[in-house]
Amino acid sequence: MGEHKVKTVGSSAEKARFVDHLIKDITALDQMIIDARFEQDIQRIGAEQELAVLDTDCDPAFLGPEILDNMTDPRFTTEIGRFNLEINLDPVTLAPDCLSRMEDQLKALLQTAKTAADDLDSRILLCGILPTLTYQHLHQDAMTPNPRYHGLSKMMREMRGRDFEVFLLGVDDMMASLDNLVFESCNTSFQLHLQIPPEEFVERYNWAQMISGPVLAACANSPLLFGRELWMETRIALFQQAVDTRTSANQLRNKQPRVFFGNRWLQHSISELFKDNAARFPVLLIREIDEDGMTSLRAGKAPELSALRLHNGTVYNWNRPCYGVMNGLAHLRIECRYIPSGPTQIDEMANFAFWLGLMTGMPARYKGFYKYVSFRSAKDNFFRAARIGLNSIMDWFGKATTAENLIRKELLPIAREGLLKSGICAADADRYLNIIDRRIESHQTGAAWQVRNYRKLRDNFGSAIALTELTKLMYEHQQNEEPVHKWSDLKLRQTYIFECDTCPVNKMMITDIYTVHEDEPLCMVKSIMQWKGIRHLPVENIEGELVGLVTATNLRDFEQMAAGWEQLPIGDFMVRDLITVTEDTPLHSIAGIMKAQGVGSVLIVHGKKLVGILTETDIKVLEEVRRNGQRAEGIGQRAEGR
Repeated sequence: MGEHKVKTVGSSAEKARFVDHLIKDITALDQMIIDARFEQDIQRIGAEQELAVLDTDCDPAFLGPEILDNMTDPRFTTEIGRFNLEINLDPVTLAPDCLSRMEDQLKALLQTAKTAADDLDSRILLCGILPTLTYQHLHQDAMTPNPRYHGLSKMMREMRGRDFEVFLLGVDDMMASLDNLVFESCNTSFQLHLQIPPEEFVERYNWAQMISGPVLAACANSPLLFGRELWMETRIALFQQAVDTRTSANQLRNKQPRVFFGNRWLQHSISELFKDNAARFPVLLIREIDEDGMTSLRAGKAPELSALRLHNGTVYNWNRPCYGVMNGLAHLRIECRYIPSGPTQIDEMANFAFWLGLMTGMPARYKGFYKYVSFRSAKDNFFRAARIGLNSIMDWFGKATTAENLIRKELLPIAREGLLKSGICAADADRYLNIIDRRIESHQTGAAWQVRNYRKLRDNFGSAIALTELTKLMYEHQQNEEPVHKWSDLKLRQTYIFECDTCPVNKMMITDIYTVHEDEPLCMVKSIMQWKGIRHLPVENIEGELVGLVTATNLRDFEQMAAGWEQLPIGDFMVRDLITVTEDTPLHSIAGIMKAQGVGSVLIVHGKKLVGILTETDIKVLEEVRRNGQRAEGIGQRAEGR
C-alpha cells in the first residue's frame, strides 16, 4: 500500500505546496528522459507477496500487526487489513539463475512468516481472496492502525460523499456497502516488477497491456467472495469498486476509476502516464518534501521525485508505471498488479516466468503493433479473462481464439524464447513454463479447482462449511508445495466442524432465509409458510432490521381470530421478544438455549440485521451426523422445512 509516513490534506495551502512539488517532479522526469539520465545496461526483477492470516478454524485472524511485531526483517510490512501481511522481496539482477534465486528467497521468507504465525497459533495462506472471509469481518477494527490506510479511507469516503459500495454479478451476485476502505483488504496479490530501459518503455508498456488478458486467464485464483461464486478473478472487479471515488453523477461523462486498465495506448514516454494520472485523479495523501527535482538534477544527483511517487501510489493501474532510485541511479519499472496470490509459491514463480518471458520476448513482428491494433481489444481480453478465465475467447490481432489455444500455441513459445534471450538458464525456463503448460492442458487453474470443489462441498454440506473445508484443503495442498495442476479433488468425508465443540453457529446457520415485512398481511404470511413448509418466519422493517418472528404456533392462534383476520398486518401480532445470538456463539450451546427458552429456533444477528437462523430440525440433523460419524443426506439443503 505504499509509503506510510504520510497524512491527509489539511488545508488548501498544504495541498498547493504538494501539487507544486508534483508538477516539478514531472518536469524533472521529462528532462531526465531527454538527457537519458537513467541506469544503463542492467535489468532487475522484483516482487511483492501479499498473504492472508488465518486462525486454526481457517477464519481470518486479525493478527497481522502482532505477527509483524515478532519479526525483525524489514522486508515484511502491514497491509490495509489486519488479517493480511506483505513481503517485499529483494530486487534481483536479470541473470541465468535469477528466478530460482527469487524462488529460494520467497520460500525462506514464507517460512519466516509461518514460524512467526505459529507462535500466535495462526497460519499463513496464499490465496487471491480468502474463501472464509465474510462481510461481518470487515468492520472498522479490521483496518490496520496506520495513518496511510485511515487517511486513504477518509479522503476517498469524502470524495464519494457516501459509503463504499460493491455490486458484483457472476453465477451468484453480491451487493454490500461499508463506510471505510476495508473492502480492498479482501484482495491479496503477487505483484511483479521488471526494470525497463527508457527507450523501450512505450513499446514494452503497450505490450504489457496486450498480454494482460491471456496471462490473467492462466493465473486466475479468486472465484469466491463472501460465499458467492462470482468472477474467476473477482479481485479485478472488487478492487476497482472498493476504491472507486466516483458517484453516479460522474457517470454522465466518462470519468475513470482510480483502479483502471487504461483507455488508450501509450504514445511517447512514461511521463504521459504520470501526467494523465495527475490530471485525472486528485491528490489524496501528502507529505513534507524538501527536495526540488531540477535542483538535484543540476547537482548531478538522481532526484527522489517523492511527490510523484506518492501520488502514483494512490492510483492503481493494473500495469503500473514506476520510477525508482537504487544505488544513486534512477530507473523505470513496470509493475504487474493483476496476478493473484497463490495457489502455491511454485505456481507464483511459474506465473512470474511466464510474464517475464513474454515481456522480454516480444517478437519483432509485433513491433509497433499498437499503431494498428485497437486498445479496446486488449482491454476486452483483460475483462473477459477476469470473468471467465481459461474459457474466455480472446481477440488476438483480429482473430478470435480460445485463451487455452492462444497460451499453448502462441504465448508459451514466445515466453520461452524471451527467457532464453534474457539469459535465463534453459533448465529454469523449462521447469517454470512446463507448470503453465500442464496447468493449461489440465484446465486446472486455482480458480477452476476452487469452483469445482466448492460446488461439490456446498451441495453436500452447505455454504459455510464448504468454504471452511475448501480453505482447509487449500492450506494442506500448499504445505505439500505441489503446483495446482497436480491438486487432487476432495473426497467427501465428515468435516472437522462436526467434531469441533467450539464451532461457531455461523458455520451451520441457514442464510437463505425467507422473511416478510412487518406490514405484510397475515394471509400472505400464512401462504408463504404453507408453500415453503416453514415453521419460523422472521419479520423485518423497512430498514431491513429484524423486528419480530411468526411461528406455526402463532399462525394457528391467528386462525381463531374473528373474520377478516387475513387482511391484518403481521406487525400487529408477531412475537417481539426474540431469542437471538451472534455469529460467534458456539454451536454446542444453541440446543441448550432453545431448551431453556422453550423455543424451536434461534435467530442469528449482526447488530440489528438478521444473518441466519438455526432450528430444532437443524440441531437434530447435526446430532445425527455426530452420532453416526458420517455425512447426513441433504445437510446442504436445509433452507426449507425449518
